Amino acid sequence: MYTSMSLNEICSSNPTSVSRDTMLSDVLDVMANKAISSVVVVEGRRPVGIFTERDALCIIPELLDPKTTTVGSLMSGNPVVAPKHLDLFEAYHLCAQKNIRHLIIVDDEGDLYGIASDTDFMKVLGLDVFSGEENVENMMSFDTSSLAKHATLNDAIVLMVKSNARAVVITEAQKPIGIITERDLVSLGRKHIDSNMPLADVMSSSVITVQLSRSTYFAIELMRQHQIRTLPVVDDHGIFQGVLTEHDVVKKIENRYVSILSSIIKRQADDIERIRQELDEKHVLSAVLHESLGVSLIIADPAKNVRYLNPAASAFFELTHESIVGEQLELLFSKIGMETDDLRIALNEAQRGTSYEFDITHQVKNEMLHLHVRIAPIQDQNNNLLGFVQTIQDETEKRLSERKLKQAASIFENTIEGIIITDADANMLSVNPAFTRITGYEEDEIRGKNPSILSSGRQDKVFYKRLWESLQSSGYWQGELWNRRKNGETYAEWLTISVILDANNKVKNYIAVFADITSSKIAHDEFEFLAHHDPLTKLPNRLLFNARLTHSLSRIKRTGDNLAVLMIDLDGFKFINDEFGHQAGDRVLEVVAERLMANIRSEDTVARLGGDEFVVVLEDIMDVTGATDIAQKLIQEISQPIILDKNIMSVTASVGIALSSIIGGNSKALISSADVALYQAKNDGKNKFICA
Repeated sequence: MYTSMSLNEICSSNPTSVSRDTMLSDVLDVMANKAISSVVVVEGRRPVGIFTERDALCIIPELLDPKTTTVGSLMSGNPVVAPKHLDLFEAYHLCAQKNIRHLIIVDDEGDLYGIASDTDFMKVLGLDVFSGEENVENMMSFDTSSLAKHATLNDAIVLMVKSNARAVVITEAQKPIGIITERDLVSLGRKHIDSNMPLADVMSSSVITVQLSRSTYFAIELMRQHQIRTLPVVDDHGIFQGVLTEHDVVKKIENRYVSILSSIIKRQADDIERIRQELDEKHVLSAVLHESLGVSLIIADPAKNVRYLNPAASAFFELTHESIVGEQLELLFSKIGMETDDLRIALNEAQRGTSYEFDITHQVKNEMLHLHVRIAPIQDQNNNLLGFVQTIQDETEKRLSERKLKQAASIFENTIEGIIITDADANMLSVNPAFTRITGYEEDEIRGKNPSILSSGRQDKVFYKRLWESLQSSGYWQGELWNRRKNGETYAEWLTISVILDANNKVKNYIAVFADITSSKIAHDEFEFLAHHDPLTKLPNRLLFNARLTHSLSRIKRTGDNLAVLMIDLDGFKFINDEFGHQAGDRVLEVVAERLMANIRSEDTVARLGGDEFVVVLEDIMDVTGATDIAQKLIQEISQPIILDKNIMSVTASVGIALSSIIGGNSKALISSADVALYQAKNDGKNKFICA
């Protein structure tokens, strides 16, 4: 579980600040060059305002000249500030109440200390979001922010202001083709762009999208990878559905905040019960302060008439204190439409000296509240009834949080990705069922052990050294590695590791999430191989041959060495194809390829260019004699008989040779010269070599 921290631990300290008189053009330049979303306006060191990307929305439509407009005329005055030691949850609650995305932080003297934004909150909350196991569809803002490409820049700005959107997505045939963000408007404002320009001319046309069904965790990583704050959301057919922003993600903190408040309410309710048990009516009434205790508190006399209620109770019943005092408890419930059956039972139990609790639902406007009501007797030392104490606690948010925690647990159990949770020493504490399916290890077998038991040995010590250095420096690592299942089989996985810190900024846990990508890895490797190799002989194809020749020529320019290109064409191959069929011809090509590979060095290259044409690149050839000796040897080996299905057949080879020391270091010239020499060898009777 994540441990809370204070603002000074997460904020950006020493934020960029300017005076009121700073020209808007200078402010926009600073924001663009530093890639920041806001600057703080100060007098001395005291913050007096803030200018954000959102404020820049008015520059283009109002035709403001950034070179003659001061930031003081456009800034948001009376900024919301918070002390640097404010708790993270309380800080975000303040942002939510004020509907702001940038919180200015001051030190003990009230001077500017730092600034916290949605990005800062998300850096801390990234793993909490994963634990929430929400998918994109459940968190996104649905389509209120899209325009066609022929709409104007002014149309986009109006839409962003009207819908309070961070960005406008440009669509064509309902699919995203571009995007305009608040940060783009800062850049455009610097250029004094005409607001009537069509969006097609100013939009960012490289659009990163995310599908509805992907996890929020995947979306967060996509934002981090591309350093963006807004993702257009599409369905499985690429049709635009809406957007997901950092701000949508950070709202998850509200669940944590509610959980903390619920624990405080419970402690306060326990305190009330303790007071009820220890004090008589006079002491209770003097002990209950007139401030909100987080629950609705009502004190009634033995006749069930209200004698005291706290402000929270007045607000709950939406009645003034004066209009409630003296009212019967049952009538008070009835006035707001609450059921009284359980209340009558509770009062009867309290009259007999027993406390009674019950749950009830209550409809308020469009919201269904879940309430927990407790009624207990107030008695003196002789157990005489002095009255009743009633508490009403709103558990709506608590139940919502509990439901989401159950959902999180369900996703932990059912997600297809394997999850490992370790302690600070990287010893495994818990794994999910997907881990067992992928690795074959049950949780009882690996609990307390290091994940190194899964190691395949394919990664060396340097690899793991860099992995741990990344975790220690950034708290995060992601990449591909090979591990080994319990049965000994190796598998490829895509692994993400994150560090969880405690309140003292020390490592508390590591969370690793991985997916088995073996099948896709094998398919990718096979595709890569076929893209660069001949499928029949498995030799490099023309594409790979050209790359290797170019590399070899680059090397000999530095070393001064010499290389040779041998173009080889089989003599009599057409007869074998015609006489014995293509299957026999394919086998002959495979045998020739094997003989060529067996008679060259490891640093040399053999490739099949197509049909019965092969090529050899000989590295570090001293002179023509070295090349011709190898050519003669290859001709002899190729001409050896080939036995296939009891048939004895043979082919010969003609070879054209070109040396870099004679032709030069141009690959096209070498290949062309070798081709010409090969043509001459064929015309001169075949089964021979000729040097260009």
